Amino acid sequence: MPAGQLAASAADELFELASIHKVDTLLSKALSVAVRLLGAEAGSILFQGQPVLVHRAGPFRPEALKRIEHWEQVVSRRLLDTAWHIPTTGALPISTSKAASNQLALVNIPLLRDSTVVGSLSLVLSPGNELTPSLRQLLGQIAQGIGQLASLVAEFESAQQRLNQIGVFYQIGQALVTTFDINQLLSDAMQLAANVIDAGAASIMLIDEDCKELIFEVSHGTRSKMLRQQRIPLDEGIAGWVARHGHPVIANNARTDPRFSHRVDVRTGFLTQSIAAVPLKVKGHIIGVLEVLNKYSGDGFNHGDIQLMNSIAAQVAIAIENARLYQRVQQEKDQIIRAEENARQVLAQSLHEGPLQGLLTVSTRLEQLEGSADVKSKPVQNELEELRKLVRGAIRSTREVLYDLRPAMIETQGLVVALEQYIDQVRAAERFTVHFETIESLKFGSEVAATIFSIVHEAISNIERHAHARNVWLSLEQQDNRCVVAVRDDGRGFDVEAVKIVSGQNEAFGLSMMRERADAIEAALLIESRLQAPNQGTTVQLIISLENLGRNR
Repeated sequence: MPAGQLAASAADELFELASIHKVDTLLSKALSVAVRLLGAEAGSILFQGQPVLVHRAGPFRPEALKRIEHWEQVVSRRLLDTAWHIPTTGALPISTSKAASNQLALVNIPLLRDSTVVGSLSLVLSPGNELTPSLRQLLGQIAQGIGQLASLVAEFESAQQRLNQIGVFYQIGQALVTTFDINQLLSDAMQLAANVIDAGAASIMLIDEDCKELIFEVSHGTRSKMLRQQRIPLDEGIAGWVARHGHPVIANNARTDPRFSHRVDVRTGFLTQSIAAVPLKVKGHIIGVLEVLNKYSGDGFNHGDIQLMNSIAAQVAIAIENARLYQRVQQEKDQIIRAEENARQVLAQSLHEGPLQGLLTVSTRLEQLEGSADVKSKPVQNELEELRKLVRGAIRSTREVLYDLRPAMIETQGLVVALEQYIDQVRAAERFTVHFETIESLKFGSEVAATIFSIVHEAISNIERHAHARNVWLSLEQQDNRCVVAVRDDGRGFDVEAVKIVSGQNEAFGLSMMRERADAIEAALLIESRLQAPNQGTTVQLIISLENLGRNR
């Protein structure tokens, strides 16, 4: 092919390579183009990127390969030491050599990004294939084109990697402020770390200070389930060394590292080839280790991976510390709530069994006295009526206090949790079996929740005292646009109308208070009771419109 056509063909093929966004793939295809257009037997390309990349094409004879490897070592060492610039005003320098045994011509030319050397291209020319001036010019054009393309694609890959890293930090940062589910947060962080660093597995190990061990808290990879909660001594393995010394470690041939321990591999069947590990630190104190295993690329882990891991480890350590602080606060809050609830129960029981029962007894005795022949005089009757009013007022005030002694748990954890705890206490007494059904999605305002709890408590207390029931059914349901709270028992029923008339009795006071509470939240209270089978027992229903369900005090 004439030189002009070769140059045009080279330009076209290099232009097509511009659409490739992986520098590794670009170099492989560019080398194939150079070998074919220049009629070479074989070729090798070196690109001094991060990491250093070398590609070869075609069959190499030992003597030729040895010479080309020497050239590439010289170029690589020089680029590591300093920047190497070549003016682009003239022809690029080309090194040539002859393989003495077979007269093969070997050529080497630098790859350029503008005037900076970024690698080299080496070719093996067969005997009789001379490097003419036109081919020298074409070789120079190809070398400059490959150097420019490879450098641009490498920069694109680096920018993409940085963008991915920023995405990792953003996702971890978002998780820090949106969740205290530490296991899910750490699991997501490990998956992100493994993906971005291109590792086969990732783990977070936390230090158990008491046992002097590292615990595999969260892992990502093929054997992650088997690693969960595995323990290794602090004085064992590369992770143990990092935890003790607080310095990162890269071991790209892990099994030759004297600090490496085979114990975890033996337990899980995982084959560790390379390791990178960094400490997790909070305020200078080491709390664990972040470790990634088995880099997919053949060059292994590098300093850039350690920098990324340190950034992830810093955020993970903050997340762990925040979650621990949150858990401690939750535990302290729960202790306070339990203490308040215990005090409420003691006070409520004391009021119910002490002053309230005494007042009810006094009220009953006063009614008996009113019917006695010894107190028929008008002044005595008037005095008894006044006393009865005072007693009724005291009973009402005491019941008001009892109703207002709702669990603090209603405010902190909601009505359903408070009812569940109350039912557990009732069940523990083994007086009857309680069946509870609810809809978790219903949202109750504080006033409505307190009223529901008070009415449920009063209804079940009445069952305990009077019904002799075997079963009690409590339910919170949504029926159309209403919430229906129902307490039903299979015990001894009562005459609802008769109890309404005898207003001084304990049951009447209870029913009266329940109705007043229901009226306060604009709810309806329905009470049905059957004295005889079938369907013997009592049902108390509180019906609240969904519009009023969210009412607060």
